[in-house]
Amino acid sequence: MTWRALPPIFEVLRSSGFRDLNGSRVATTLSIAEPLLNAVVSASLPPSGAVRELVVHPLAGDRFSIRAKLARPEFLPPINATVAIARQPELPEHPTLLLRVTGFAGLLAMAGPLLSLAPKLPPGIRLDKDLLTVDLRQLLAERGQEDLLRLVQRIAVHSEESRVLIDVEAAVS
Repeated sequence: MTWRALPPIFEVLRSSGFRDLNGSRVATTLSIAEPLLNAVVSASLPPSGAVRELVVHPLAGDRFSIRAKLARPEFLPPINATVAIARQPELPEHPTLLLRVTGFAGLLAMAGPLLSLAPKLPPGIRLDKDLLTVDLRQLLAERGQEDLLRLVQRIAVHSEESRVLIDVEAAVS
């Protein structure tokens, strides 16, 4: 079997609610290196979005250094900030990851209205003062994959230097 055969098989399983995998459980940690993380982030930025370029550098202790280049106004230099994980998703009721902007919260408070960045963020990502909320349900729904979230019992995001770690527990029942 080749890798090309897997997507159609996955879609058949998905359309049946993964019935043929009933009783299966998985617990894993995805360890994602910084280059792969940034390739995924870059590919996810909409061409007409508020952010032209976004580079994420995972730091130890559930923190991330972020460099963002806004699409407009073009004369602005890249914005550098640090975010820290403030709250993990609590499934199924609260599938949101909450990040606190710690690197330039004062600047953000002053410049936020001027930049009017919040309405231009992708669906599922909200910025309210110094809190950045990532709604996993809405992000998956935007990609037609919200049904996958019902399989996930627990998800937690952590970081260490140059790596993001995603702990996932999922089951088909």
